[in-house]
Amino acid sequence: MESKTHTLKSVLDAINEIKKTGFDPESVDLDFYLGGDLGVDSREMLEIWYELEQRLDMRVQDEEKRDLYTLGDVVALVEAKKAKQAAVGA
Repeated sequence: MESKTHTLKSVLDAINEIKKTGFDPESVDLDFYLGGDLGVDSREMLEIWYELEQRLDMRVQDEEKRDLYTLGDVVALVEAKKAKQAAVGA
């Protein structure tokens, strides 16, 4: 659970930097829609992915970024990537 909380914070930090907002884990829900609830448009989402890839030292393929609609979708994908990196590095 600690890892998921850290991942959520990392995602929100990237969103906050791009959108100049102040979301924190206590003010959002994983079911929040990126566009509707958080106000993230497609251009901003590209910038957010770039930030996440830089901050977390990972690469997410474009096709993996499609069909992600909620904050939870993004967190789950980042968690899966981190788990895969850890397995490869072990």
